[in-house]
Amino acid sequence: MAAPWGAADRALDVARPALAATRAVAVLNLMAARPTEVFSLSELAQRLGINNASAHAVMAVLQDSGYVTRHPRHKTYALGPAAVALGHAALERHTAIDVARDEMRRLAGELDLEVLLVAKVADEMVAVARAGRRAGTGANMRVGQRVPIQPPLGSAFIAWEDDDTIAAWLARAAPDTPASELASQRAALAAVRERGYSVGLDLEEGARLGELLAVAAEAPQTAHLQESLQGAISELGHAGYPLDATEAGQSYRIAVIMAPIFDAEGHVGMILSMTGHRDPQSADDVRRHGEQLRAAGLRITRATHGRIPD
Repeated sequence: MAAPWGAADRALDVARPALAATRAVAVLNLMAARPTEVFSLSELAQRLGINNASAHAVMAVLQDSGYVTRHPRHKTYALGPAAVALGHAALERHTAIDVARDEMRRLAGELDLEVLLVAKVADEMVAVARAGRRAGTGANMRVGQRVPIQPPLGSAFIAWEDDDTIAAWLARAAPDTPASELASQRAALAAVRERGYSVGLDLEEGARLGELLAVAAEAPQTAHLQESLQGAISELGHAGYPLDATEAGQSYRIAVIMAPIFDAEGHVGMILSMTGHRDPQSADDVRRHGEQLRAAGLRITRATHGRIPD
């Protein structure tokens, strides 16, 4: 007679599906970030950091459900039609994305820059759409990629939140972050609220973060890689990444400008991100591009019945 099904068995039963689900999500995230590529089973196993047998089990479920397809001769995997259906269903739910695409194409065409649409998912930023030429330098995200919302990153998401949310964001900074730097980060949030957009400077530390983001798109999401990413983000904060104010007659090397899109509750659910400035920008150009991006975000907010905070 079989032994009674105890707590340890139940815990193991719950843990196994959770692990499989995590691996399936990792596969879909990888393919979403590289939608035109195909992957062999061994490539997927290597990038996920698992053995071929485990990868095969995950891919078999995804293939049977239509989320991936397998080439009959090359034995490679790609996104399947069920992923398309899921994407269309998500667009029906998140109408701001369709509205944003028109604004993004217009801005990217006028300014010859790359414009990304970035959504907030828990404590991460996820790039969900893009328009314009690819920037290709610095800490630039690709569609499907995720980056932690950790000081100094994500200020356009955090600036309009309540004190508790702002305090939680600041608490994600590295433990050795000086109090003066945290005060500067808090001041930067006030500057973002006042002008309606955030500005990040193109710094040497940003190039390091860009290198790690490129690695993250190819390699398993190990604890070491996540620690390296968080360290690079902290170094960006130490180097003075946010631009609080511009001065007439000065020029600035710009990494990114971000402006909010507000949802029906007045929270920032998505942001427009402008990258690709090749040359230093005058103070007037920084303000002009920031105000254009801010205006686009507000048009999207109004078109999708979002609420703009006071």
